[in-house]
Amino acid sequence: MNRSLLFIFTLFAFNNALACQFDDVTFDSDFSMARLDSCEKLDTHQYHIGIHPENEPVNPSPWYSFKVHSKQDATVRLKMTFNGNYPRYFPKISYDGVHWQGIPFSTENKAMWFSINTSQKPLWVSAQEVINNAEYEVWLNKMSALTANAKLELLGNSEQGRPINALVQQTPGNHEWLVVIGRQHPPEVTGAMALFGFSEAILTDKALQQRFSQRFNLLLVPDVNPDGVEQGNWRHNANGVDLNRDWKKFAQAETRLVRDKLASIVKAGGKIVFAVDFHSTYHDVFYTMPEDYPIAPKNLMNDWLAGLANNTKWAFKANVKPGSNPDNGVFKQFIADQYQVHAVTYEVGDNTNRQLIPYVAQQAARVLVDKLLATGEKDFNLKP
Repeated sequence: MNRSLLFIFTLFAFNNALACQFDDVTFDSDFSMARLDSCEKLDTHQYHIGIHPENEPVNPSPWYSFKVHSKQDATVRLKMTFNGNYPRYFPKISYDGVHWQGIPFSTENKAMWFSINTSQKPLWVSAQEVINNAEYEVWLNKMSALTANAKLELLGNSEQGRPINALVQQTPGNHEWLVVIGRQHPPEVTGAMALFGFSEAILTDKALQQRFSQRFNLLLVPDVNPDGVEQGNWRHNANGVDLNRDWKKFAQAETRLVRDKLASIVKAGGKIVFAVDFHSTYHDVFYTMPEDYPIAPKNLMNDWLAGLANNTKWAFKANVKPGSNPDNGVFKQFIADQYQVHAVTYEVGDNTNRQLIPYVAQQAARVLVDKLLATGEKDFNLKP
């Protein structure tokens, strides 16, 4: 290849540089959740994009998100590499950052190739749909306005000073609490979609909300890792820590804030009865505690997942994987050990149908409320 065609622009970590510009094509990373680490011109309208993790070691979940525009309409061919890792997410494009579509791609060794049509109008290219911190703020305000006895509460600030916001839906006289958290891992957007569907069913379905709030309160913390989300991290928070391995050490502000809120609920006479932590992985799976683990009530998790399977069997099938590792520091283990009740890591497949995700999550919420209401208050305590 003619070396005169080769230009390399290496961006500073955490998107400090905003663009890499060639003769007629510009790649931008000047937006929330962007990740674009290096740009290299290989040939006319052919470029190499390099994506690097925030730090290492790291779970190999390469997140990428950037914008492209050109002075003239062009078909641009991109090669993407991921710091020696295989790609996890299939490329998607958008002209507005809201509506997304997948595009054809191919792989060669650990590189991914695809073509895009560019123009003067910026085109978004992203590993998954972009759901950033600002969208959580808008959504939380909307949910609190639609739900009786709901309020927004600032739990505190992240390691870099971003707000960790919670929606607290509490009915006077109720002291049993359902806990819902999400987005510990920044790229796990399908988990965020499921959290929205699950929470909206409880908060805005009038019949379901009325039944739920007659007995239970809700603590909802949808965006636990706003620093990682903002920076487009693969996995970690601003300090390079996997938050879902920090629920034993509590070395990070984000986990401490949620821990302390739960402790304050119990101190005020509340009882944590169930917790759901939304994530994404390669396929739909529910990570639960083992059936013989000392949590109560014994059959609640199985009854919930069996009811969900029955309601969605025509369209959906998820794996259930029980497991316990007290030293891993994951949220579900913390809940089980600290409060002796069930918790689940609700994992949504990266490529699960986008219409199916909210449907299943809504069904999951409805079945769970039914099962919780059918459980006596004393049954949430371990028998002596």
